Amino acid sequence: MRTLRWTERLPWLAAAVLLSSPVLAAPPSPIEATLFAFPGQVIAPATARSAGLAMGERWLGDDPYANPAARARSELVVSPALVRVSRQDLRAGNRNYDETPAFIDGAGLSLSAPWRDVGLWLYGHQSGLRLEDNAFESGRDVIPPAVITSQSELRELRLGVAASQPLGPLRAGLGAEWTYRSDLYQSREQSGSPQSGERRVEFSGSGIGGQAGLSFDVGDSTLGGFSVGAAARYLPALALTGEQQIFLLIGDSVATVEVERESGWEAGVTTAVWLSAAFRAFASVGGHTPQDWPEFGVTRGSGFEWKLAAEFHDARDPWTLRFGFGHEQQSGVPEPRAGVFGLGAGWQLEGTTLDVGAVRRTFRRAGEPNAFDDRVIASLRIAF
Repeated sequence: MRTLRWTERLPWLAAAVLLSSPVLAAPPSPIEATLFAFPGQVIAPATARSAGLAMGERWLGDDPYANPAARARSELVVSPALVRVSRQDLRAGNRNYDETPAFIDGAGLSLSAPWRDVGLWLYGHQSGLRLEDNAFESGRDVIPPAVITSQSELRELRLGVAASQPLGPLRAGLGAEWTYRSDLYQSREQSGSPQSGERRVEFSGSGIGGQAGLSFDVGDSTLGGFSVGAAARYLPALALTGEQQIFLLIGDSVATVEVERESGWEAGVTTAVWLSAAFRAFASVGGHTPQDWPEFGVTRGSGFEWKLAAEFHDARDPWTLRFGFGHEQQSGVPEPRAGVFGLGAGWQLEGTTLDVGAVRRTFRRAGEPNAFDDRVIASLRIAF
């Protein structure tokens, strides 16, 4: 029998090492931290008022999106949005950077009506919404550079039904929600590398969750009157399925993607105080528990946020002014911290209110320039 020389053994040894090594879970290509924010996710405002207050009123219970203990007001509210993500980190590290300026989409929708003392709500909210489309030449010193284009679309939609009931000085609310999530990540590389080509992965799934909340009012719009709202939401586990497609110079492949985003909780408290008959201040704190993606080997870690906001409205005038600011943080994601600033205005007409609000998140990436998430929301509130 002939003895194999070491040069002949090397490929077999390398194969044996690879086969015996543990397989580490990782997000499917092209998901990577330099291009995308996965698994990070922030809550998008559902209305123009919420955007103008930097979501400083989030758990108060004025609307059902984060606290179902909301009073029904016999009204329809429709809220379209203009969404823009600006990746200054990609702009700084590459050449000839270009991105889609903005996308027109939706923020929230609600319909409410009272039934005796019970407030009834139907609502929809794109609680997660991030859209990106960019192109650039890779690196500053790479010659010749690779031309990279990337697109991503994250949507998490909550459709819910809620009811609230007075309990003495309190108002309690319960809501059931259907959550649907869809993700799309795509990149294309044009270069002389055999690894150049197109990579695309998409997956989606749904689950049933719910929320519960309380609201408490003391006094009215006079000095010292205040309100407190508190709520908690169960975030359901989502079984997401989809497909990964890879088309490279060295070959093509198609694979099925199956992943679970594990369940979690989010909760918060908001206090609102009347500093005068025309000026109301808000303070909010909240957070969420970690959510694992076991098959991808990543975790959206626990998060915490605080917000301060104010609203000025004189009952003799048709207009309202709003502003707010705060801070959000979460662990285990490419964009772990964000500063938030909001500004808005509203006009009251006969039976109709038109609000416009803008909110900016400034994402801080470690060792890189900031990224920005800007959105402008308009809300038409029609009483009937």
